[in-house]
Amino acid sequence: MASIKTITLGCRFNLYESEVAKAMLEQAAPDSDIIVINTCAVTHEAERQSRQAVRKAIKEHSGAKIIVTGCAAKTSYDYFSSLDGIHKVVQNDEKGDISAYITGQHDQSPSTDVDHSAIFQGKIRAFLQIQNGCDNWCTYCIVPSTRGSTKSLPIKDILNRVEELLVAGCKEVVLSGIDITSYGKDLDGPVLADVIEATLRTFPEMHRLRISSLDPHGVDARLSELFIGEHRIMPHLHLSIQSGDDAVLKAMRRRHSRSDVINLCRYLLEHRPNIILGCDLIAGFPTETSSMFQNTLSLVDEAGLTLLHVFPYSPRDGTVAARMIQNPRVLILERAKELRAKAHEIKQKFFEHMVGTTVRGIIEECSDKSAYGKTDSFIPLQMVNIDTTKATSGDVVNVEVTGFTEDGLIGEHVELG
Repeated sequence: MASIKTITLGCRFNLYESEVAKAMLEQAAPDSDIIVINTCAVTHEAERQSRQAVRKAIKEHSGAKIIVTGCAAKTSYDYFSSLDGIHKVVQNDEKGDISAYITGQHDQSPSTDVDHSAIFQGKIRAFLQIQNGCDNWCTYCIVPSTRGSTKSLPIKDILNRVEELLVAGCKEVVLSGIDITSYGKDLDGPVLADVIEATLRTFPEMHRLRISSLDPHGVDARLSELFIGEHRIMPHLHLSIQSGDDAVLKAMRRRHSRSDVINLCRYLLEHRPNIILGCDLIAGFPTETSSMFQNTLSLVDEAGLTLLHVFPYSPRDGTVAARMIQNPRVLILERAKELRAKAHEIKQKFFEHMVGTTVRGIIEECSDKSAYGKTDSFIPLQMVNIDTTKATSGDVVNVEVTGFTEDGLIGEHVELG
């Protein structure tokens, strides 16, 4: 029986690309048995999991045409190419119309006429890729070599795709990119703020816009004012901070300082108190001493961060940091554990603080007298003892918080927002 399936590892950016690939293949080769595995290589562990997913797919789907793509398709190209059962290994800069690797009619140019209303039909939240690639070459990161330099989607194409998403019934659009604050550098004119303003101006009926992970260096005064003053932008920002120590940030070749992060976060929290700030942090980077690590720990409180994604440093072949003197692996893991304990403590304190308050959120799915979704600040929200004949998927609701779990909030007394 023919089927087209995608397996996605890594970031939400990959999720978007998988949806696009599936739509292309369903249109071009609907009677084929195809599996697209969109891999990740941001860490050694991510690459290991990608290899494992490919081997499992080969074992379980011997008759399918298996296409391996994503970042690990570059870093592990020889490995994947050597495996029996692989139809094609497609690197990121070769994707274009991925269906061409099935039909044989190959065109390397990126597809701009994919119908997003079909791809995201019935989905509450849709991720829209507006930028790809990165020019920063941080010393620990291989993304510039796997994704290439910055490439931006013109604003007119972005607006066309947003319109398609709204037609499909999407209630929330997430503008995403690998380094989204570099949007427009290749277009000689527009910047990210222009995209946001044009989107909100063109579609007054769209009430929920999110922005994906941001480089603090790229959050200028104009962007800050948009996040503060435009309440159709959801109150949640995820910042690519990586360290709270200036010496480590310099060694990483990051473009922001510790004080830059603190000043930005405090300004946003002062002017939009309900905003929730998340971040990425790397533990145990080469040159990081105990006191430098303590600066990262203390940054969490000083900047008012709530949601932490913690990564133990992992050297990547071909990066500058891989040639530096490394911290012992056991030390790296100990620091990551300490940071994760801090992350858990901060999150649980926030959840405790939210009990008894009323939050607004969107319902993503319903079951018997229960519903699940996200708050405006992107906290998982479980709603219990509700009338699902009145509140259904896609509804924006006000919920009284009555408790919490390890990962999210529990609420009752749902009222339509």
